[in-house]
Amino acid sequence: MGLGDIGDGISGNGKTIVFTSLVMIIIFIAVSTLVFFLSLESAEQVMVPSVVGKDLPEALLELQARELYPRIQLRYSQKADEKGLILEQDPSPGAIVKGGKRIELVVSQGIVIDTVQNYIGENIETVQEQIKEQFTSASRQYLQVKLPYLTQYSPEPAGTILEQNPAPGTPISSNMELTFVVSNGTEAETTVVPDFLNVNLKKLYQMMPQTAITLHFTAAADMAETAGMSGTGELTVQKQNAAAQSKVPVFSPVELTVALPPAAQGSVSGILKATLAAFPYPFTVSLYAEAPGSDKELLTSFRHPGGSCSIPYTVPEGTRLSLEVLNKEVYSETVGANTAE
Repeated sequence: MGLGDIGDGISGNGKTIVFTSLVMIIIFIAVSTLVFFLSLESAEQVMVPSVVGKDLPEALLELQARELYPRIQLRYSQKADEKGLILEQDPSPGAIVKGGKRIELVVSQGIVIDTVQNYIGENIETVQEQIKEQFTSASRQYLQVKLPYLTQYSPEPAGTILEQNPAPGTPISSNMELTFVVSNGTEAETTVVPDFLNVNLKKLYQMMPQTAITLHFTAAADMAETAGMSGTGELTVQKQNAAAQSKVPVFSPVELTVALPPAAQGSVSGILKATLAAFPYPFTVSLYAEAPGSDKELLTSFRHPGGSCSIPYTVPEGTRLSLEVLNKEVYSETVGANTAE
């Protein structure tokens, strides 16, 4: 065999090796591609869990257990103790997806407010509601107002915050208490007594939020007679112990005698009586009524210094009457014919 024949043999074998290698590579790629797509087709389907409201570590464990993976976005929220909680998720809970899918999570960074604000000059009731909304949840409270408030007379309107501690700009820490000094108004402040005579219940409810006196109500001795004298057959004011247009110190007690109408089918009139806690200055008290089968309704509101409180009503029998202070119920009673004055 000559050198030429040997060269031809090597050349032929090289071509065979190259061709075989190319075939093997093509087969390997085809098999790999087939396996990849088969694995995608056969990926286990899982239900997306509900993780909104949960801590981030707890949410990650739940997703990991279902072979789901998070994509996290951070966002400020409205409450301090939401920090680290899941605010939103996508897909929504209950969705059926394949294992390995990315779940979008929006995680709270907490609130932007991280220092004590300047509340001096603001109304204490407004501030207390604001703090309750921003810093309180069902589980814990980061910032709260210390009760009772310290009060003093000043030229500022009653309820105005004069001093605060900690000072504005102090970093907020868990369970911090704010101490306020609140204005009682001027010591010699007076107000004009309105004319309540012959005013019916609807008009009385409209006048009460505008008055700066403390009203106490009693029922007329002869209810049927006085109701008839009013000529309206409805609850009306018959007497007041302070003359209309006279000047009295603010939130002085003024007694009103009301004529209660005769009992009517399905309705009842009377005077709701309660003893409230003593307030550092007159708080807004709201009267609500919830008749059987009806929604809760605001009847009127009025400022009151606390202690003995009374207010007349005419409502359907079985109505639940309630008094609220700073959005918190402080007294309730269900009235019927046997509860009327």
